[in-house]
Amino acid sequence: MNYPHRFWIVGGVIIVVAVAVIVWFNKSKPFYPDINSPRPVKGSSEADITLQEFSDFQCPACLAAQPVVQDVIKTFSDRLKLEYKHYPLVTIHTQAFRAALAAECANDQGKFWEYHDLLFANQPSFSTDELLGYASQLDLKADSFAACLDSRAKTSVVRADVAEGGKRGVNATPTFFLNGEKVQDWTKLKELIQSKLVGG
Repeated sequence: MNYPHRFWIVGGVIIVVAVAVIVWFNKSKPFYPDINSPRPVKGSSEADITLQEFSDFQCPACLAAQPVVQDVIKTFSDRLKLEYKHYPLVTIHTQAFRAALAAECANDQGKFWEYHDLLFANQPSFSTDELLGYASQLDLKADSFAACLDSRAKTSVVRADVAEGGKRGVNATPTFFLNGEKVQDWTKLKELIQSKLVGG
């Protein structure tokens, strides 16, 4: 029996199978274009006061903080800029990173804040089907949103926020920074912002 000949046949089959698997994997992976959407901001882009919120959609304390955040936005909307930053605590909130990805997929369609509100309203129901359902409620383009979520296209965006938070000493959520200064008690945000405006 010609063993070298048999060896080359088996080797060729393995190579063909490997190439087929690679091609199949690449084709099965959903395509999503590289979209560089503006970061989510509320309020006045020209404001002198900037409030940054490092938050986790699965975090109960972050949910509790939302009425305070909504109140300061309503009160100081023309004098305040709110910047949202992702800081999913993945070791204790296993669905938070996926929710953050979904919010960024919504951001690509101009509906970050609407999706943000739905996530907190439905915390912690963040299965893939539920995240797709929230997109449907907002009339987002279903195929595009699903491709974005399935491909984890916004991973680098979320990780960049997490890295920034780590460098700035964030170790819990929610964590707020008011004009770059870490806020020790977010329940006093309204008073702190008012003092900044008065102090001028």
